[in-house]
Amino acid sequence: MKRRIMCLALCLLMIVGMVAMPVSASAAMKDRVVKIMKVNVQGARLRKGPTSKYDVITSLGKGDCVFYLEKTKTAFKYVRSSTGKIGYVYEGFLNDYGACKLSQVYYVTGTTKLCDRPKEISNRVDTLEKKEHVIVYKTRGGWAFVKTLQGKGGYVRLSRLRKAVKTK
Repeated sequence: MKRRIMCLALCLLMIVGMVAMPVSASAAMKDRVVKIMKVNVQGARLRKGPTSKYDVITSLGKGDCVFYLEKTKTAFKYVRSSTGKIGYVYEGFLNDYGACKLSQVYYVTGTTKLCDRPKEISNRVDTLEKKEHVIVYKTRGGWAFVKTLQGKGGYVRLSRLRKAVKTK
């Protein structure tokens, strides 16, 4: 009898483990780590496809940062720019800069100020442009402490931020 109860308990444990596994895997995928890379040349071209034959979407400046989204089979990396444009950049034009969780990546919905404190009456640290991407580190009340891809930190109203979702 003890053996049957033990066997039944182990079977139930395995079933619960299998059911919970896909949920955990999908949660891990949503919160995967994304590399941040810095452009090392002036005029690096962000292209529509993974070779130099594709049209140019925009040019990136030296020191601009991008989110590395996905591996390709060519010498180009699939990236998202700090303004939200998605495309391919030659890997020789990029250096590793940092990393963050995908769930921390947001963009600004409109031009807004980056403040030194989470209060309406506070000093402006910088101005964030519409669609500029930031990394959210913590939230407090209606405010979020963020850092820009250039490394400037400060507070922004949560109502001015939206999650950046990876799209092709």
